[in-house]
Amino acid sequence: MSSVFVVLLLPGLASAQTPAAPAAGSSNVEVDPIRCWWRTSTGAIRVGENFDLTLTCARLDNDAVEVVPDETRLGSAVIQMAPFEVVGGSHPADLQSGSRRFFQYHYTLRLINPDFFGKDVRLPDIVIHYRINSRVDTSAAVQGRDLIYLLPPQVLRVQSLVPVGAGDIRDAQGEDFGTSETLRFRAGALEIAGLTAIALGALVVLLVLVRLFRRVGGRTKSSERTVSTAAIFGAAARELNAVQRAREQQDWDAGLLDRALTATRVLASGALDRPVSQRLNPEAEAGEGRLVVKAPLGGKKFAVSSSLTADDLARAQRRGPSRSMVADALAGLEQALQTFGNAQYGRGGTSDQAVLDGALQQAVAAAGRVKGSHTWLHGLVRQWRARPQAAESRA
Repeated sequence: MSSVFVVLLLPGLASAQTPAAPAAGSSNVEVDPIRCWWRTSTGAIRVGENFDLTLTCARLDNDAVEVVPDETRLGSAVIQMAPFEVVGGSHPADLQSGSRRFFQYHYTLRLINPDFFGKDVRLPDIVIHYRINSRVDTSAAVQGRDLIYLLPPQVLRVQSLVPVGAGDIRDAQGEDFGTSETLRFRAGALEIAGLTAIALGALVVLLVLVRLFRRVGGRTKSSERTVSTAAIFGAAARELNAVQRAREQQDWDAGLLDRALTATRVLASGALDRPVSQRLNPEAEAGEGRLVVKAPLGGKKFAVSSSLTADDLARAQRRGPSRSMVADALAGLEQALQTFGNAQYGRGGTSDQAVLDGALQQAVAAAGRVKGSHTWLHGLVRQWRARPQAAESRA
């Protein structure tokens, strides 16, 4: 089948092949060491249209001679075919037929240049470098010098796609009035949707600002004379830390016990979400169950106190704590209140320095949890959770 294919492909090449066994007294026949030709998929092309171009070469390859061409410059990725553009290509396997070996390269080309309308465009001149190696035996060969082979010329006709009198060679886009109206309607709908989204976003921001200013500006006179719970419990935590630092310099006395007990009671109110007593008093001094807290703005002094006892914490634990963040802090606060209260007011109360230090450590550990649960962010979360419960209670 391969011999039949070669004969059909190269009708004039059979006479150039070397005889396998020449008769005695006959002369040698001169043949071409390599021969190539082009083949196109169409005789005329259009600008921008892809077409196929095939390069086929036949080279000598027998027991005596081998033609070795340089095919590194023939690949579709490296070959230069200006003014044509190489879009792709392939290289099938070689084919052996008699004393000839055939190799082939397929290219996909296109021409994008309106200057060639109605003209004949020639493929660029391509040169193939090759060597003729003479085989001495099966394991040795004599390499010949570098030779060149100029590929035969190939001309392609470029057809025009526009009339002779046209002033512009560019194709029309094809949009009609209906398409333009559809695009205009879609653009208008998207613009309306965008403006609506912007308006809704601005409305939400306005509602948030109004609610915020209402909470800030709508306070009564009594509410203006209060300090935030975050500031109160932060001051209580700082007071316990101050007592802990003072304890490193002196033993427990009535003054340290009063400061520790006052701060612990205030923190216990925060752990149970109970209100604390606060009163504006510029002349207030710490002591006798009072904790002095300064307002963040203005620096006004508030006398803060709480009347919670260890029994209140014990009853709350028996009911079950509702806030998981400070649930484990209730036991420590109860033990600290019990220890500080017995030492301050109880008869025969313990004055063991180690026991009081342990109670102080428990109170300091619980202070961090209570303080952290009364930040402004946790306050917003509690208000959001309390709304459904209030609605259910009214229902």
